[in-house]
Amino acid sequence: MLGILMDGGWMMLPLLACSVFGLAVIIDRARAFRAAGSAHEALRKHVAEDLAEGHVEAATLRCEQTGGPVAATILAGLRRYKTLTAAQRRPDEVETMVSKTMEEYAPKALHGLQKRLNYLVLIASISPLLGMTGTVTGMIRSFDVMAASAGLDPGAVAGGIGEALITTAAGLLIAIPAVVAYSVFTKRIDDYTATMESSLSDIVDFINGI
Repeated sequence: MLGILMDGGWMMLPLLACSVFGLAVIIDRARAFRAAGSAHEALRKHVAEDLAEGHVEAATLRCEQTGGPVAATILAGLRRYKTLTAAQRRPDEVETMVSKTMEEYAPKALHGLQKRLNYLVLIASISPLLGMTGTVTGMIRSFDVMAASAGLDPGAVAGGIGEALITTAAGLLIAIPAVVAYSVFTKRIDDYTATMESSLSDIVDFINGI
């Protein structure tokens, strides 16, 4: 493996740095999403059931014990609801202000998960470009050898071609996991967002007595 890396030439150094950095970001984000939990849809259903039975305190306690961006967003809405109802505000005011509270809180709750995802896009973009640069430099090296040699030296020419192919392959092998990881993580964020929107609808229905 070390021999293959060395055959790739100096361009393998930035590619190696990209691979290490990309792996670090993937591990970091995987831990963040694991901490956020995956039972957000089940939480929404349980909260909806609690509200349907009029158990606002039970729904609030459930969110406090669960944690994660969805629970935090629902909790912000429920706390706002309790504050407004205690102040005897009109139902239409309660609905408007609770909706506004949850809509404003949701991006804040998701911000922790969205951090550093842009680095995966960067890695996926520049790794193939670095690989292509290595391809060009490898081919230039091969042509230089051919131009400088009185006769064709297959070994020297093959070295340049090998450098070109190795860097191209390395760039793609680094970019592909970054693209896959970014797609998986953004899909999880979309799922959280959809659940938050459904939770908001549940709370609005509860406020309106539906």
